[in-house]
Amino acid sequence: MSIGASTIRLRISNAFGVSPLPITAVTIALPFNGSSGVSAIQPNTLQNLTFSGNSSIVIPNGALAVSDPVDFTILPQSELAMSIYLADGQTTNYITSHPGSRATTWLVNGNEVSATNITITNATEQSLAHW
Repeated sequence: MSIGASTIRLRISNAFGVSPLPITAVTIALPFNGSSGVSAIQPNTLQNLTFSGNSSIVIPNGALAVSDPVDFTILPQSELAMSIYLADGQTTNYITSHPGSRATTWLVNGNEVSATNITITNATEQSLAHW
């Protein structure tokens, strides 16, 4: 986060998608030790996000979704961990991504948005340096 705040909203983009993006659940938290790209969070900071009061949303291709405001205190220049669950997956490989993020992304099967530590347990799960 570039600036600090006590209330935040997250924007999730499907600007470059060619099909709708069906998001089932999203959580945010502060990462363990405030570090970027770690697999663990600070459990006492975990919060569910909603979109117009709903935990799920379908973002049309080419569109942007903005979460409802959530009380979440974060200091300037702090890291934020976000977990997204797509129960139905994606229908295409044309996705909106952030290849310059310079932080590890953790990909796992199943709904792990409330997990306090993501661990790689089988070959279908992985971590990526830039996504």
